[in-house]
Amino acid sequence: MINIIIQTIIENKEFLEKSLEESIKCGEISNFSKKLRTVFDDAGRKTLVGILETIDITLFESKTRKREYETKDLRKRTLVTDYGNIEYYRRYYRNKKTKEYIYLTDEKMGIEKNERIMKDVQSNIIELAHDISYKKTGKKVIGSETISPTTVMHKVRQEELKVETQEEKKKIKRLYIEADEDHVSERGNKIGMPKLIYVHEGNYKKGNRNELKNVHYIGCLGKNSEELWLEVAEYIDKKYDIGSLEKIYICGDGARWIKEGLNWIDKSVFVLDRFHLLKYINQATVEFPEYKNKIWYNINIFDPISVENVLKEIINKTEEEKRKEKVIYSYKYIMNQWPGIEIYETDKDYLNGCSAEGHISHVYADRMSSRPRTWCDDGIDKMSRLRTFVSNGGNIYEELIKKKKINTKLKKYDKIIEKNIKVGIEEVKQYNSPISTGGKNCNIRKIINKIMYG
Repeated sequence: MINIIIQTIIENKEFLEKSLEESIKCGEISNFSKKLRTVFDDAGRKTLVGILETIDITLFESKTRKREYETKDLRKRTLVTDYGNIEYYRRYYRNKKTKEYIYLTDEKMGIEKNERIMKDVQSNIIELAHDISYKKTGKKVIGSETISPTTVMHKVRQEELKVETQEEKKKIKRLYIEADEDHVSERGNKIGMPKLIYVHEGNYKKGNRNELKNVHYIGCLGKNSEELWLEVAEYIDKKYDIGSLEKIYICGDGARWIKEGLNWIDKSVFVLDRFHLLKYINQATVEFPEYKNKIWYNINIFDPISVENVLKEIINKTEEEKRKEKVIYSYKYIMNQWPGIEIYETDKDYLNGCSAEGHISHVYADRMSSRPRTWCDDGIDKMSRLRTFVSNGGNIYEELIKKKKINTKLKKYDKIIEKNIKVGIEEVKQYNSPISTGGKNCNIRKIINKIMYG
């Protein structure tokens, strides 16, 4: 089939020579590169059609096929490929024994019944949609052709992607879990709050930055807290030797759904994220900033009574009712979260900070909430899962291929198909292209000489 590519280049020889001449004159090779892409896209489409129709003819002429299947008719099919849309014809068969109808060519080449877009293009769509809008993805994924935003959306939502954990369990003493949620605009002025939990083995220095060791992300919108923590517990059980674990730290803002993890994760303790502690101290001291240092001093010496007394003093001094409500809320938050604050003193082994806000920004917000756009629940959920899958190092194309069902009954046709597809390779070896040989009569050399020397 490689001869189809060469034939296409020969047919476009004058077009390419003229494009090259223009590019050399204006000193810009990108113009020729763009024209060359159109020629190779055309060659790619013709090659794919040639391969599929050659396979179809091979199966049609096969003695093995004739014993098992009877031919019904020839039907056209359209596929979206990386080179653009292609149309090819293949035969429809009926099994003589089972009376089952089948497109042997499609089945042999892994083209599924309702598949309109090839797997490599599907993976490109999902990879692009991970970072940019569905509309921009549709315009960018295949050269000059466009895929509708609705099609892009369906491709993102229909695939369940999950990174498998290793079988051999690791033995470590301490594990860290951090959790937070994003706030994503939904239709009808609603807010969707996809949850993100990530498990890691602590920090390590990489240049001037702290990196998390062996981090794994779990996130979604649809699951309730119990289901989400069950997934976390299952991941830990698969990857780590539970008997070796001495303590698991769950760090976050103290929300009820985060503390729910204490009921599902053995040997776990809660640690309050200091980012949120700072937020509520600032909220309490807006009107009386001189109290901020007092609160922090008493927090740092782990004196809850003095912290409580300072906050009560601020409440008594605050006159405006709405402002007082905010101070009271901050007071309740800080005192209710005191065990998660005190652990910094009582557990000297906890040396980790919490970077949940930064991870929410990187994993979720960059795509879902940092730009003015609206989502629906299903869209938020599927994008959350896609973002965590990619963050976990998942390969989208490999995952799509892994899900395909291979019809092992058709393996008997492999050798005869391979033999027919390889026809033409020997022709290519014998083909003496003036471009590849670089002889005196090479047309590209003539163009360059003409421009350089007149």
